Amino acid sequence: MVMGYSKFPDIRRFSWESSKQQSWNTTVQKSASGRIRTMTNQLYPAWTIKASYNALTDEEARQLLGFVAERKGRYEPFLWLDPEDYRATGVTLVNTNGYYQALMNVGGYVEPVEYIEHVTVYVDGVKQADSAYSVEDGAIKFKTAPTGIVTADYTYYWLVHFSEDGITVNKIFDNINKVSITLAVVR
Repeated sequence: MVMGYSKFPDIRRFSWESSKQQSWNTTVQKSASGRIRTMTNQLYPAWTIKASYNALTDEEARQLLGFVAERKGRYEPFLWLDPEDYRATGVTLVNTNGYYQALMNVGGYVEPVEYIEHVTVYVDGVKQADSAYSVEDGAIKFKTAPTGIVTADYTYYWLVHFSEDGITVNKIFDNINKVSITLAVVR
């Protein structure tokens, strides 16, 4: 368990049938003159991730069923290592009250991440010793404040929960199972 959250099992048998949906809660008001005013009450988008596993072994299917049961369906959030969006390299971090928040960048849009690991930190391009900083809840904290530009490389996880309260495992053949899951990012 990490940061109070469990990690999704390391099952790397995805099919190409996966999707990531982004949505905003935008209110649009149009006046009689045709002028449009917009407003959103969200700071970050809502993300929905759909993934399929088309060739799980019986043991992997049982592992996934157990993981869902331990989370009680969608009751408890967990950390998801997305197979496509999980690595940040050379990210410039900004000091906020002594913490350097880790970020993910999606096509130029940046938002904070909840959990990182495999962290390498640089100050003005010089690699820092692991003992020079600590990592807490997706942020880097230095023991002694640096005076240069801080960049970092890391693996990040998405904080999610299951969109449904359970999953269905379909047995395709002996020791071959199929499962589709839908996840929603938790803030």
